[in-house]
Amino acid sequence: MTVQGNDTAETRGERARAWVVRLASGDMTAAELDELSHWSAADPRNRAAFLHERQCWQDLASLESAFAADPEVGVVPGARSAKWGRGSVLFSAAAAVAIVWLAGPAAYVWLNADAISAPGEIRHVALRDGSQAVLDSDSAISIDYGRGGRKIRLLKGRAWFTVRHGDTRPFRVDTAGGTVRDIGTAFEVDDTEAYSRVGVTEGAVALESNRPLVLHAGQRARFGAGGQAVLLNGLPVDRIGTWRRGELLLRQVSLETAIRAVARYRRAPVFILANLADSKPISASFRTDRPDEALDTLAAMRGLELARLPGGVLLLRRATR
Repeated sequence: MTVQGNDTAETRGERARAWVVRLASGDMTAAELDELSHWSAADPRNRAAFLHERQCWQDLASLESAFAADPEVGVVPGARSAKWGRGSVLFSAAAAVAIVWLAGPAAYVWLNADAISAPGEIRHVALRDGSQAVLDSDSAISIDYGRGGRKIRLLKGRAWFTVRHGDTRPFRVDTAGGTVRDIGTAFEVDDTEAYSRVGVTEGAVALESNRPLVLHAGQRARFGAGGQAVLLNGLPVDRIGTWRRGELLLRQVSLETAIRAVARYRRAPVFILANLADSKPISASFRTDRPDEALDTLAAMRGLELARLPGGVLLLRRATR
């Protein structure tokens, strides 16, 4: 899909609809996701058009059920293309897009996120109740504020929240592992590994799991779906969420975990072509704006060889002797 400048409102809407259909197809490539990201960031009107068309897509299921009783409305067998005009729904595509889980993970994030950060970007997001969110590199959240509460869903990556009080509605952050409920605080939620994790920098949070747990400033825990929360070693509050200040702090993590943590700050991927299970743990601090320097250091520390390929792709393997 070619990105063009100086779109009119009509062509901008058509382009946004095309992006949504492409995302929901499940066949979106990494290059196309980059193209969508650039198009969305190039003009606030592009982003607004995308959000509008995405909302139309999210409403498709309920709209489809309303039309299902009409025998004259349906999908034409064997149809390969259809025009999606203004004010209409592309029902001929309903079978392809009705279930978002059929799309790839990246498409799911784009179709549901209200705020996204690009690889290498630390993004500050002002929430409409006066609270603040900070998204780490390659992260995304959805935002659902209603009468029953203020609900954030961490769709990907890592985020830090400082919650404004005076609003009686509860503030919750959902992750793949469970729910974190604010009690009066600032806190980090991390969903970059197998378990979700939370660290509190101010006040307290409650983890809503099989065995509820309250954490106070300086405390951390990990939690996963169907399991109880487990306390981790505490940290000084200024050591929690250091990525907000451009510092990646690693403490006794495996070499593979360290490499993947650094790689999140690069646009191009890093491939590990070696078994690193026998490598000693890593404790180090790196700058998030210099991920390649960090990878060079990790390779030198553990006897790895780093090969650079076109497009910024990196390969890590055991050094040959």
